[in-house]
Amino acid sequence: MHSHLTLRLLGSGSKSGTCPAVYAAETGELVVQGDITDRTGTVLVPHVLLDWLEPGMTLPVEATNAPGKFLVSGEQVTAPEVLAQLRLADHETAVVVR
Repeated sequence: MHSHLTLRLLGSGSKSGTCPAVYAAETGELVVQGDITDRTGTVLVPHVLLDWLEPGMTLPVEATNAPGKFLVSGEQVTAPEVLAQLRLADHETAVVVR
C-alpha cells in the first residue's frame, strides 16, 4: 500500500464523520473503515456506505447474516501516514480496495 495516500472522505455512517466511513484516494483506490472481523483484511460495515460512492465507483461486498451489514475485503491499512488520517476506535480497522 502507498504510504503517501491522501484521503478524501466520501461519507460516513456516523454524524461525527468517523467509523464506518469510505474514503477516496487520489490513486483511485477506496479506503473503507469499519469493524474488525476475524479475517485479516476484512471489515464489517453497514450498507449505507454504498450511498456515498460517486458515479463510476464500485465496492465489492460480501453478504453476511448480520442484518443491513456486509463485508469488504482489501489490503489492511498499516502505513502510519494513512492511519493518521483516520480516527480508528479500538474495534475498528481499515482496508484499501483497488
